[in-house]
Amino acid sequence: MNFKINNFNILLYTGAIMVVLCLLMLISGIFLAMHYIPDAEKAFESVHTTIMQEVNYGWLWRKIHALGSTFFFLLLYIHLLGMLYFGFYKHGKTKYWYSGMVLYFCCMVIGFTGYVLPMGQMSYWAAQVITSLLEYIPGAGEDIVLWVRGDFSVSGITLLRFYTLHIVVMPLSIVLMILVHTDFVKWYATTKLSWSRKGLHVSKEERFSKHDITPKEPKPFFSNAVLKPLLACTLFLALFFYCVFFQDEIAFDALNLTPANPSDTPAHIYPEWYFLWMLQLLKSFFFDIGMIKGSYIGMASLVVVNVGLLLMPLLDRNPRRIPAHQRPYFLVWFWALVLSLIGLTILGKLPSSTLTLWIGLFFSTVLMALFFILPFLSGKESHAKS
Repeated sequence: MNFKINNFNILLYTGAIMVVLCLLMLISGIFLAMHYIPDAEKAFESVHTTIMQEVNYGWLWRKIHALGSTFFFLLLYIHLLGMLYFGFYKHGKTKYWYSGMVLYFCCMVIGFTGYVLPMGQMSYWAAQVITSLLEYIPGAGEDIVLWVRGDFSVSGITLLRFYTLHIVVMPLSIVLMILVHTDFVKWYATTKLSWSRKGLHVSKEERFSKHDITPKEPKPFFSNAVLKPLLACTLFLALFFYCVFFQDEIAFDALNLTPANPSDTPAHIYPEWYFLWMLQLLKSFFFDIGMIKGSYIGMASLVVVNVGLLLMPLLDRNPRRIPAHQRPYFLVWFWALVLSLIGLTILGKLPSSTLTLWIGLFFSTVLMALFFILPFLSGKESHAKS
């Protein structure tokens, strides 16, 4: 048994930490669901009075759940950007990228529906604004909004639909996608089953080669597959529970501690921090271009960026899977992407002004343009290397 821990980097184990966080949120979510009432008139009281004050340790379960989602999305973005940086979306990694992106979209849905459930002032108006954006889908926008809400505005019917999505549909979808993303079936087959003398546990080269291949020296299993992930999860949980007990305000917005009031529109409406860059992207095109309304351009830019992320294996034409610091053009592209996302996130939290709108337009244009120039940039980089 090898106890050596060399080259330990906690960022390499974000996937393992996210699985631990999923388990924590699943357990805390079950306890919260026992006392939550999915009714527009009673939801806020069931959360802020029943769970936070009357149920034993209800406050603890809610803080674990709320902070868990905040940390989960932080790790999700780190994990996503890390995969982009190291090129883990091509040459055998493509299926992991596509399944990971589907998992990312599922997490966005469960994060949004969970934010609405407490029916605070900000969560109500964020739901009202975000569902209204579906009106910009050409052809059937208004019908889709009515179908999603179940009413002409966010109401008890909407809350019940979001509650069903949050506790049944999306958790099952996420569990399924985690199994696909981690290649669970193949892992089970290679570690538990012995199908044949040359079964799945044998490498592809060894299985199909007619000559004897000298096996590579195996990496120490215990330190690499057990000790390092365990150490990463332990360090993270220490930080996580410190925040649960002493820094819980990072997961709760003060404006969301009052009940929803449909007749009192807040001066500045914003969702949770992990949706801010999307909100700012939608708001950035604040003027019309010819016959095209700015709101339609904002919706199109959001689609372009998300589809662009999904299609990274096709847009990046450099066939080599190497880190960004070995690809000078892609390195600039990567940091432009990161700075644009951070810039839009900060601007999304600020009240709209002429200055923030123009800066937001700059970052939005850069972010959208990055996915159009990537095929040419990576193609030029590939030719330069060859």
